[in-house]
Amino acid sequence: MDPGATVRAERDGSGAMRAGAMALVPTVIVVVVDATALGIILPLLPFYAQALGATPFMVGALVSVYAVCQLVAGPIVGMLSDRYGRRNVLLASQLGTFAGLVLLALANDLTLVFLARIIDGLTSGNISVAHAYAAEHSSPSARKQALGMTSGAIGTGLLIGPAVSGLLVPFGHAAPVWAAAMLSMLSIAATWLLLPADQPTSETICVPRLPERRTTRTMLGLRYAWRLLGLLLVFFLANAMFISQIGLFLSARFRWDGHPFGARELGCVFAYAGLINMIVQGVLITRVNMFASDRTIIILAFGGMAAGCVGLAFASTLGLLALCLTLIIAGSMIVRSTLTAELSRSAAIERQGMIMGLNQSLMSIANIAAPLVSGALIGRGLHTMWALAIAVITGCGASLAARLLSSRHTGDAKAAKHSALASA
Repeated sequence: MDPGATVRAERDGSGAMRAGAMALVPTVIVVVVDATALGIILPLLPFYAQALGATPFMVGALVSVYAVCQLVAGPIVGMLSDRYGRRNVLLASQLGTFAGLVLLALANDLTLVFLARIIDGLTSGNISVAHAYAAEHSSPSARKQALGMTSGAIGTGLLIGPAVSGLLVPFGHAAPVWAAAMLSMLSIAATWLLLPADQPTSETICVPRLPERRTTRTMLGLRYAWRLLGLLLVFFLANAMFISQIGLFLSARFRWDGHPFGARELGCVFAYAGLINMIVQGVLITRVNMFASDRTIIILAFGGMAAGCVGLAFASTLGLLALCLTLIIAGSMIVRSTLTAELSRSAAIERQGMIMGLNQSLMSIANIAAPLVSGALIGRGLHTMWALAIAVITGCGASLAARLLSSRHTGDAKAAKHSALASA
């Protein structure tokens, strides 16, 4: 074998990887701005709603009504992005987010807050479309790295956003919301100017009915993909319970400088979560994959989340709180990114929008039920039971991962290939 040919092949391969990474830079910029706006709202919303008279159950209901709208819109957004292009659908989604944020900033009662979340939920899909765009513009071997880049961009936004929220809260609860709305407008401009148009040709749009039905049957036959979706549903249930009420849990259990945790302190927690996300995506995931399989990684990550939640149930000091939050946050980042990458690889490239839409729909189902249960527990002062319930769910996730991910089905790869041929 010619050593020069080997060197040239390696050089070409590394060059292709660099080119692929550079092609995703506009997507990363858009995701960072979107995630920053989201990061501003997440720690603020529970206290924003409480200031207008919301109970913990109503705070959970705010998450649930948003999720109901996502459930309706998720698959539609995914399929529209497959058919009419990621950029066009992303712009429409971002415009809805902007309108929802403006209404939220102007809200003076809970009715308008709920209406703002409904508008945002019906047009949501920014992140799932961005994941599909990243998967579509990367080779199968580099797809996990591409999705890691978008996940890292989310982590960057979730690091910056809560910090901005904490800085602006002293100027009133509406000030951070207006900042998020301005960032949303910036995201729209970035999408319009930076992302290349990907409007499909008329041939792609006019897909015959029969191949579409064949593709649907093929996806239903992807047993490994549905196993991954099942595990993601377990994760979404635990994550929704945790995210929707962690602010009120910390406010009831912990104090900082003599006062209960509020929007500023919760902003610090979310900023810390963003920092962990960046470390996990940028450093930990790639190195851990060198020594352990995805199955082992997912089991350990679910186990870490369960251990963190058990500790959180009985934590009484800030040091122990930090340790428990680290286990929960790092575990959740690893589970989400690893399962999402595996899910992307389980489907044909032109069906990324559809399968990510299904993924978002499952997240919406979890986000409908879990926050209501979580709000009911916190509203009744059952803080320990709330944390232990999340620990049980994540423990079940570890057990299911050990069973469902024992082996990959080679038939799935053939089915994905058949899906590509059927829709050609």
